[in-house]
Amino acid sequence: MKGIRICLIAAIVLGVAGITGAAGPMVLTRGGDFFSASTRDNQVVLTARYADGLVSELFVPQSAAALESSLQVEVDEATGAVYVLWQKWTGLDARIRLAAYQDGAWVGPRTFAGGDGTAASNPAMLIHRAVNEFVEATDENGEPIVSEIGTTFLHVVWWGQISEDDPGLATYAAVELDASGTPVWGDVQPIELYGLLPYGLSCFVDEVGDNLRHPKLFIDPQSGSPHVFATDLDNCHFQILELDSTIEDEVQDLEKRRRQIIILRHRAAIALRPDLPLAKGKLVVGSGLRVLMHWDAEIDEMNGAVKYLELDEDGVSETKILVLDEDLDHERAVDLILEVARR
Repeated sequence: MKGIRICLIAAIVLGVAGITGAAGPMVLTRGGDFFSASTRDNQVVLTARYADGLVSELFVPQSAAALESSLQVEVDEATGAVYVLWQKWTGLDARIRLAAYQDGAWVGPRTFAGGDGTAASNPAMLIHRAVNEFVEATDENGEPIVSEIGTTFLHVVWWGQISEDDPGLATYAAVELDASGTPVWGDVQPIELYGLLPYGLSCFVDEVGDNLRHPKLFIDPQSGSPHVFATDLDNCHFQILELDSTIEDEVQDLEKRRRQIIILRHRAAIALRPDLPLAKGKLVVGSGLRVLMHWDAEIDEMNGAVKYLELDEDGVSETKILVLDEDLDHERAVDLILEVARR
């Protein structure tokens, strides 16, 4: 598998404290530019609200039949390129499309997954710049001269199926972005995220609902590394994979060059919860990869709530609920859940 390696690490050695960093239908840059995606007249529309007050709407070409709930927007802040990801169609016709807006023009869209006899649905993406150090040479005193190499990756996960009877599996791919923000498609090799541990029992398909077929991405704010949270039906658990990077030397046209590749490190296996609403749930990650998930709920026509639970190794944590009222709004409820994860 070119460009990606899998490394199995049974012990949980990473401590984190933060929330997910994956893309959604809107994104805010550090400079104050706000981008959002929606559907209108059977097309995807990218709305840009720039920090200087300028507002523009851009119709994404060839974006008919997009599912609005699948829309994802990300920005490469180094180049200013904006990326829109979406699912086209449903069922076995489902496929993932990706378009980039660079220097006032659209690149793509390109069918990223599906459309080849397989179905691809429920996408998520995240942009992250990986940086690794290496020893370039030694100085006159024999001390190492350390240099850095950096590569921006667009990480994408989705759920793949080959037939109606196939329960499917989570799939991951790393897309390198060049200096202008253009995706480098030649090195993209999708990786099926199942059976990565040599233990576990396959799930009974009847016990697994569509709500579990939604892989997620998040950034660990302590280490800065991106991670995947995905259902593994082969071993019947949730898995957390760190998307680490390393340097690989390769020879092209008799010239040696250094490049970065992604390594998948297995960080945790969590008991499967068939009732977990991954489709609408949001992850909160605490120290030692303590994972909580929260989602919005309704008590009645007048009152809302936020439900949450801890995803523990044994799957025994009970769902808890915070009822929203004039003293507890949604934002404060989520903040309280984050505080619980940090303890």
